[in-house]
Amino acid sequence: MEGLYIVISALIGAFATIASVFMRQRFSKSRKFDPILTEHQNSDNIYTALNFVMEQMGADRAYIFQFHNGSYYMSGRSQQKFSCTHETTTQGVSRESGYSQNHIVSNYYEYIDSIVKKECFFFQSPDEVGDHAFSALMKAKGVQSIYNIPIKTLNNKIIGILGVDYVKSCVKDCELSVCDIDSSEKFGEKTNEFMRRQARIIAGYLV
Repeated sequence: MEGLYIVISALIGAFATIASVFMRQRFSKSRKFDPILTEHQNSDNIYTALNFVMEQMGADRAYIFQFHNGSYYMSGRSQQKFSCTHETTTQGVSRESGYSQNHIVSNYYEYIDSIVKKECFFFQSPDEVGDHAFSALMKAKGVQSIYNIPIKTLNNKIIGILGVDYVKSCVKDCELSVCDIDSSEKFGEKTNEFMRRQARIIAGYLV
């Protein structure tokens, strides 16, 4: 009888130990994949990257647009939209993310077409832009110059846009750490390579 008691006690102790380990692993796993914590950590990294981009580009505002589905048309087809999800600015420059939500892709066809096909969109002045809707949007934000590039996943899918704005002055009057040497055009190949590299880094935190 005493032997049976010992065996039962041992089994209970073993079960309690296994249950404790299992619960601890589940708790640890739930903390590791907590969506709020993960989003916060990713945002920290993204804003660090945006501040670096803004500094190196000599810009006044750096931001990320992400593409997403909106509501549905009467035809049943989903609306394709893009919204600003992350933004950082220099002191004295307005934050525009709150006014840059749910833009319908088809309203800015030339802008999006350049992002998709040329994988780059920039201008020295809003008056240079053929897309009048996008030009008006930039003027409303006080933008004098801009540089945008697509954010792509490893399988080459475009999920967003990385961009910088020049508000206090146009790009010609700014010091860029990544502009081509002895070039009258600030937005050269060196700039493009830098922005593409940063877009690849940021993509890792968005997927």
